[in-house]
Amino acid sequence: MLRKMKHISQRAIARVCAAALSCVLLMGVIPMAGRSVADTVQYGTVIVGTANVRNNPGTVNTTVIDVLGNGARVIVGDVVTVPNDPSGSTVWCQVTYSNSDGTLFKGYIVDSFLAKDANNTADAAFESEISVFPETYKIYLRALHKNHPNWHFTPVSASKSFNDTVALESRLGVSLIENSVNDAWKSTEPGAYDWTTGTFTPYDGKTWVNASNKVVMYYLDPRNMLSEELVFQFIELSYNPAYHTIDSVQAMLNGTFMQSQNILNFNDVPTSFAQTFCNAAVLSGANPVFLAAKVIQEVSPTGSNSVSGNYYSSYYKKSYPGLYNYFNIGAYSSPDPVANGLAFARDGWKNSDGTPNKAKNDAHYLPWTSPYRSIVGGSIFIANSYINIGQSTIYQMKFNIAPKDVSQYGNHQYMTNIRGAASEGQKMYKAYNKAGLLNTELHFNIPVYSGLPDAPCQLPRESGNPNAYLKELSVDGYLLTPQFNPTECADYSLVVPASCSSIQVTALPASDKATVTGAGTIALGDGVTTVSILCTAQNGTSKTYTLSVAKNTAAYDNYFSTTIPNNEVFFGGISPESSVAGVKALFTVKDGYSLTYLNMNGQPKDDAALISTGDLVEILDSTGKVVYVGAVFIRGDANCDGKISSADLTIISRYILGIGTLTDAGKCGADANKDGKVSAADLTLISRYILKLSTITQ
Repeated sequence: MLRKMKHISQRAIARVCAAALSCVLLMGVIPMAGRSVADTVQYGTVIVGTANVRNNPGTVNTTVIDVLGNGARVIVGDVVTVPNDPSGSTVWCQVTYSNSDGTLFKGYIVDSFLAKDANNTADAAFESEISVFPETYKIYLRALHKNHPNWHFTPVSASKSFNDTVALESRLGVSLIENSVNDAWKSTEPGAYDWTTGTFTPYDGKTWVNASNKVVMYYLDPRNMLSEELVFQFIELSYNPAYHTIDSVQAMLNGTFMQSQNILNFNDVPTSFAQTFCNAAVLSGANPVFLAAKVIQEVSPTGSNSVSGNYYSSYYKKSYPGLYNYFNIGAYSSPDPVANGLAFARDGWKNSDGTPNKAKNDAHYLPWTSPYRSIVGGSIFIANSYINIGQSTIYQMKFNIAPKDVSQYGNHQYMTNIRGAASEGQKMYKAYNKAGLLNTELHFNIPVYSGLPDAPCQLPRESGNPNAYLKELSVDGYLLTPQFNPTECADYSLVVPASCSSIQVTALPASDKATVTGAGTIALGDGVTTVSILCTAQNGTSKTYTLSVAKNTAAYDNYFSTTIPNNEVFFGGISPESSVAGVKALFTVKDGYSLTYLNMNGQPKDDAALISTGDLVEILDSTGKVVYVGAVFIRGDANCDGKISSADLTIISRYILGIGTLTDAGKCGADANKDGKVSAADLTLISRYILKLSTITQ
């Protein structure tokens, strides 16, 4: 046995030891001289979204060696204080842990990022209070209770499972994120992303697109939101004068455009914004700190066009003087949501016959012709529309997971920003912290789902754009078979004349973040030359497109003759609405060869069918081998549908403007005036043809 052991490498021994310690970490048992683990080892759990692990405590002259996600388990070591650390985090804790392959790590993370098991022996009353929560919640709740014994947590059961809720929240236009974030955080599902152009579909203005499924999961999972700041998205939003004071509201407004400004109340008396929100709380029954946070979230700390009182919409070509909408109510997603919100501030609700609903508008102080009317009326709207019907937390206003009307589950959501609830929760926390209210009695309603994953959902790695498709693949002067389709085909072929020694291949990526290799000038040998075009996405995925280029062994006129004007590759001079049989009759095929007429995708066309730009004429030898391919075109038919219409004008216009493409045959068709270019002159000639003012000479 000892002889066999001598041949085990040191690396293998290290792997075995690491794996053993990994198992120990998972089981919570480390045998040390007969003492129990409770006497010697303390464990902890990461309770923030991500925690940088550094080689030494502090952020000065240290290096990030790893990143731990929410829920990661570690062995807790020494606690070190680093005075005056520029990050603001002065207390650091040494941690030891192993990753999935058994590699051991040791480093330092911010101490407050950990919930330590030894400190989770909370009092019996609190343990009873949280007993109904899933076990995976309790470690976070205990950490919060340790620092804030007066906080109380109530579970709110979601009406549907976690997976069902994720599906609802991932619908188009429901959960949006800024287009400026890493592309890995954006949805690439149909309707959210166009793989052929590399563009994300905006659903609110020009800058908000659909969040990816994994990002939705992360922000929907309550366990990711149980840190000291983020938990405030679960705070009860009903008004409680005992701790919703004007000081707490003022703390929220400090540093914003509302900090020291006065506005006129209903009696034209100058009133501070802080007092305005407190007055709105009394009238609406909503938490005034939340109302202030909501306004800041909607119009930003510096204000926006929604509250300027003098907005002009360049989209609608209208002005909205003297109108205010502090909560952006009615500012639904569109090219100009601000204008929509101000139109609501002006008109309010209407009856079915189009007349104003006076009773409802009066109850909400509409029209909102002053900041005071907008804040008070908007507060009443929010309270009546959300807080008073079961959406009594910021989280539930976004996700609506426990509505009184189950049919509204996942609907009737105040915001589309997937990070909005978390962001507003942080603002609420800061206001309470500045006002010194964190240690008062606060109540939080925490969602609980059936079917939650065993561990908290993680944000996707910021790996970049995944698009490895091409938006254009062409060979100068030739037509590919089948027609280029970036998402459905990767293998193409073409036949070139015997005199052709090289081809010019153009390959453009759909995403401007992808790279392409293999294109350019390609030298051709005899027989078939295979050209491989590699498109590599920003995130490292790739797709290979293949061109099989067959070189003829003789000049094309050895195979056939024709009365159609041609340049060896393209056949023009054919009248629109000609039949396939009529075109075939214009070819004389030499003995031993045959002709096949195909559409642009390489499928045979019936003799009775009408021809289209991009159709193919194939010549085959006696063995069935393709020895020649030429393309038919009709001048004026740029979109290859066989007709000359306004659709051709559209595709040519987009090509001229640089926002669209044409096939090589389509370029021949677009050159209606035969000057060798595609320009506005062709648009004019085609327009006159459509209007029957002139003809197009084929």
